[in-house]
Amino acid sequence: MATYSVIIQAEAELDLDDAHIYLEDQKAGLGFDLLAEISDIVGTLESNPFLFQKVYGEKRRATIKRFDYNIIYVIREQSVFILAIIHGMRDSKRWEQL
Repeated sequence: MATYSVIIQAEAELDLDDAHIYLEDQKAGLGFDLLAEISDIVGTLESNPFLFQKVYGEKRRATIKRFDYNIIYVIREQSVFILAIIHGMRDSKRWEQL
């Protein structure tokens, strides 16, 4: 089975930082719980990025249900590029244009 490289784009890194800070402000440790969930999904993307559905063109979405966050990504050859990590209540138009 092929292994894919997962690359978190700068914009998604900023999204992740914002989400972590927000959740830690809500309750100590909650931001780290989100990071653990994202780490699990990154592991899945490394082995099977086609598992999650396409939602806009070639963009796919993996959902972190506990936190209602979406990981938006594209697959290019043997790489997975995470474009955004956004809360489910945020405007989807932002990542459609990435």
